Amino acid sequence: MRISVYLFTIALVCLACSKDGEKGGERVEIYLTKSFMTVPGKCQVDPLLSVIADTPFIKNQDILAYSKSSYNLKLADTAVQKIKLLRDFTPFAVAVDGHVIYYGICKPWISSSSCDHSITLNTIFAPGNEFTFNLGYPWSSTNTAIDDQRNNSRLIATFIKQGKLRL
Repeated sequence: MRISVYLFTIALVCLACSKDGEKGGERVEIYLTKSFMTVPGKCQVDPLLSVIADTPFIKNQDILAYSKSSYNLKLADTAVQKIKLLRDFTPFAVAVDGHVIYYGICKPWISSSSCDHSITLNTIFAPGNEFTFNLGYPWSSTNTAIDDQRNNSRLIATFIKQGKLRL
């Protein structure tokens, strides 16, 4: 009988203890930079020497959906037109509630320069108003390590909270 009570107590404690999941924020937005520097010798924004703009370039309400598996961001028509105007090598930041999750660099598919060290955003090709965040440009190099925060837990939790996450 004591063993049963002991096992029951252990089970109850184990079930009662749970790790809180990442809490989602209120807004996912894309910012351009006020100022930025790159990491010497790399196509990579230096987060310690870069400052995002005061207002978002793409606002939360213009982000319609995010695909966790394909890293596609579906945008409203007005946001699509803004993205398509960005020039090659324009730095941007994806942020939750104004806190930068990651920096990236715009790379249209017609760009002749590579960008091996960053998350990149093709600014021209957007079937269905969807833009893809890629590792590197034109593709990810196996010799280059990129801090891949495209599915950062806070970012994903915010998309889930907003009902915008697709698998």
